[in-house]
Amino acid sequence: MINSLYFDGILTGSAQPDGTMLYRPDASMTRQEFIVALMRYLEVDLTAYQNAKLPFADSGKIAKWASDAMKAAYSLGYLSGSSSDGKLYAKPTDTISRQEAMVILSRTLDGDGDDSTDALEQFSDADKVAKWAREPLAQMLRAGIIAGSNGKLNPAGKVTRAQVAKMLYSMQGLDT
Repeated sequence: MINSLYFDGILTGSAQPDGTMLYRPDASMTRQEFIVALMRYLEVDLTAYQNAKLPFADSGKIAKWASDAMKAAYSLGYLSGSSSDGKLYAKPTDTISRQEAMVILSRTLDGDGDDSTDALEQFSDADKVAKWAREPLAQMLRAGIIAGSNGKLNPAGKVTRAQVAKMLYSMQGLDT
């Protein structure tokens, strides 16, 4: 999955001093890294969003290499940010949680017409899924994008780079 997405130009690794590329599959991803990979996956023309304005109080923390992807994701309704003290934050350098990643991914899919969250109940930690993430996670389960692990979803856990690769790879062929 990682190799396929790498050769499709969706995922990149880190160049080592000797030129060797490493993907670091067990490492977590920041919110901006995730958004960049998603925009590549969706083949979004980022130049169309260069002049878009972001409402986030922490927009200055978005890396230059991620700025246009973050603008596109916000403009397209995939990234909404989080409110705190009356301000909206993108938290670009924070590690993205599993449920945050799945909610953003679900926003790129056509709705399946089913707003049931019954699919979550097979997991022992279903009660740990945030209220705002319940329907999107159930949709991701129904679509076969995620399946949980050892009877758990671990919604607040950090999503690994390997898990992101699996999610994006599993989305191939779905209507986005």
